[in-house]
Amino acid sequence: CSRTTGGLSGVLSVSPGRFLVLLGFGGAHGAREEDDYSDGVHLQAEAADRNTMIEYLKTTGKRFLSLEKDKIRLKDCLLMWDNARPHTATDTREFLTRRDVEPVKQSPYSPDLNLCGRFLFRKLKHLLREDEFGGHEEATLAVQRAMRRVSEDELYDQLRKLRGHCHDVIAVGGDYVY
Repeated sequence: CSRTTGGLSGVLSVSPGRFLVLLGFGGAHGAREEDDYSDGVHLQAEAADRNTMIEYLKTTGKRFLSLEKDKIRLKDCLLMWDNARPHTATDTREFLTRRDVEPVKQSPYSPDLNLCGRFLFRKLKHLLREDEFGGHEEATLAVQRAMRRVSEDELYDQLRKLRGHCHDVIAVGGDYVY
């Protein structure tokens, strides 16, 4: 069973009752471009990223639970993401711990395992490359527009490739798979 949601997540069933969630969330990068670390702007941007990440997780969790069938609880998900500040912030980690959610960290030295940069997610990044978002709702609408440009056959093909890649990595004991 494979599916995607209307947010910035891709969801792939990896075993009965367990789902791999690929989060394509980047945070408020625009605020960081002007950071000079002297006036608290950096700390404000970091706090905004943490708060936005937590709000994103709450909204995504509510959407998963609102599915008409096969409801998904966040604690049944393996969240796969990188070392971006919103992902590693103490507030975010504590939020996930309180909900028994298991984040799966991606190694910065293993691009073959960066599934958010491959398959369907690479295409979505390409389709959204010029967009800027003022919040969760704007980002959700942009992703929905981009997803409408992906045929159902292409979507399932990309998710099958993603699943196959995961199995290939497991089959070689975690070694590099290009």
